[in-house]
Amino acid sequence: MATSYRKSALFRPTHAAEGALFEEEVIRKEKRKDPPRKALSGFHRMPDRYGFAHLAKVLVSGERLEMLNAVDRLRGRSRVLAELACFSTFQYVRLAAVSHLTNDSEALADVAKYCPYEDTRASAVDELSSDRAYLLDIACSSLFRDTRLKAVSLVPDADTLAKVASRSPNADSRNAALERIGGDTAALRRVSEESPYRKVRMSAMKGLSSHVPALCSLLSSKHPELRKKAALLLSSSVEELDDVDALTEIAKLSSSADVRYLAVGRLWKHPSALRRVVSESRYRDARSTALMLLSDAVAHLDDAGLLADVATLSPYGDCRSAAIERLVGQSAALISVASKSRFKDARALAVDKLKGDVPALKNLVRLSKYCDTRMKAHRMVADPEVFESELAKILG
Repeated sequence: MATSYRKSALFRPTHAAEGALFEEEVIRKEKRKDPPRKALSGFHRMPDRYGFAHLAKVLVSGERLEMLNAVDRLRGRSRVLAELACFSTFQYVRLAAVSHLTNDSEALADVAKYCPYEDTRASAVDELSSDRAYLLDIACSSLFRDTRLKAVSLVPDADTLAKVASRSPNADSRNAALERIGGDTAALRRVSEESPYRKVRMSAMKGLSSHVPALCSLLSSKHPELRKKAALLLSSSVEELDDVDALTEIAKLSSSADVRYLAVGRLWKHPSALRRVVSESRYRDARSTALMLLSDAVAHLDDAGLLADVATLSPYGDCRSAAIERLVGQSAALISVASKSRFKDARALAVDKLKGDVPALKNLVRLSKYCDTRMKAHRMVADPEVFESELAKILG
């Protein structure tokens, strides 16, 4: 008994040994623990059939309902939806994609311009039916005739139609837009002025054939054929016209001598308009008639330019002389007459009126194309008395 007690006491661990054993046990347990697992995102916990990575396969080879659900999940992803609208071989996928592109007009316009499927293009155009800017773009730029014409049919205002008729590189949409403009005078006038296509301009002019104010405004067009056409269309109304600019253009451009004569005659109270006819008309009869009327009015002319024109060009000697007399003291105008007039008497009289104006005479010596005028001016400057005075001024 005593022996057993002593044996157990001998092998009983001390307090320090117990502590060491406990620590070893704790360490072993810690080592056996698995490392903590990272929390999985909701996306990865989701079954694969709901993940975006799986959508591509569904959209290419899934069942109809699965495909439509997949398209619904792509709402707001314009780039993917546009790809589906253009390239999916399934009509219901394309149309569903278009319906989700409502807030992306640019993507819809691209579908309407480039998608090879007519139904999808039509749906895209319908989505853009209230957007004039994109309808204009499609009407001018779509690769497909049916889509261009549909866009034109949806354009709500004449101003946008005028832009299509003027700008579109495609004759079908230009003609359709021009037809829809109808009798809108302002739009037709805009097309006739702005279109780079001659055939379109002339077609627009046909719509203006009975609108006198619009035709009058086109008499100053930058396009020569429009001015000529407007003058022709206005010829029948020349006796009723009061617009001075319109009458001037008709007098200059009309191919009918009778119409030109009537137009010039109605300008007798407007010397400046007559002057324009004299200097710009390519018809000799119009120029001579206008000049005759200017010559008759010489006593009432106050403008130096008009008087110089009469003095230079008038076929009537008395009118030339009267004009030169009224130009005394206006050196620049007299120099112009002396330098340019084909009538010797007018040149000589103009030089006489410059007597005493040495700088003007010196200019004539250099500028006149007529030898007699240059020599006469030279003699007047070389006169001893005049020349001595001139030298005195130079020498101070």
